[in-house]
Amino acid sequence: MENILMKEKSLDPYGLRELQNCILGIMVYIDEICQEHGIEYCLMGGSAIGAKRHSGFIPWDDDLDIFMTPDNYEKFRQVFNALGDKGRFYLQEYGLVDGMVTLSKLRLNGTTYIEEIVKDWDMHHGVYVDIFILHSCPNNRLLQLYQCLWAKYTILLGLSHRGYAGKGGLAGLLLKIFKIFPKKFLLRQALKEQYRYRHRRTNYYCNFLGKAVFTQGIYERKWFEEYLYVPFEQVELKVPVGLHEFLTKRFGNYMRVPSPEQIKAGQHVLKWDVKRDFRELMPHIHSFSDEKFLL
Repeated sequence: MENILMKEKSLDPYGLRELQNCILGIMVYIDEICQEHGIEYCLMGGSAIGAKRHSGFIPWDDDLDIFMTPDNYEKFRQVFNALGDKGRFYLQEYGLVDGMVTLSKLRLNGTTYIEEIVKDWDMHHGVYVDIFILHSCPNNRLLQLYQCLWAKYTILLGLSHRGYAGKGGLAGLLLKIFKIFPKKFLLRQALKEQYRYRHRRTNYYCNFLGKAVFTQGIYERKWFEEYLYVPFEQVELKVPVGLHEFLTKRFGNYMRVPSPEQIKAGQHVLKWDVKRDFRELMPHIHSFSDEKFLL
């Protein structure tokens, strides 16, 4: 595949340029849907850092993450299910209960992206873009903590059923306990607590269904009141108007380059191929039957 979306003659020290180009192609498709149907999104996490620091991908980044609010995501889902190019793309919804999700991935058919923690699962394993839900967060600190605890419960429940053992301590103990629970035990209640404030005009948004610890996952609503297009490789993608404030709250000094150990720990992919379908490499994949257990 030609790297037609990546910057010309950009370096590729991590050998990810072809994968990044493929991921960016998925993101361009998402952006086209959003433009045509009035759906808002913005880059988040390392993808937002990449836009700010590199005007594109962080050189070692092997994925791309965006935020959508619940209303925008549900509109995206509706449009994709009705009009989307399902010959090329597959919408994979994690933790789907009563229309609520923990996160979603738009995957590209005919490609391979295998991650260690789900490599044995009967599910779609194509290259993807992550869609995280940017939830409204209450103003009260105790209610914020309550919302956060339900989110972290969801994460630990999902990790336990994917076989993740952790590094000991309280989290390791909880992972062992949650392994005994049914695979979607209290998931509906946990998601209700994330969606509870969606129609309330609070001062904050949050993303607790991720790696951010409590306070790092709470963001001022005004940082997301507008979205702006900025250069990203050879295209333009949206970031929140308060990009610097958001990144500082989430990562601190986000301009600092992490250590090689931190870079390795932050990468996701075990094996990828943008030209071969994952079923050629994973003969156990048949019906995507394990997707109903994804959290």
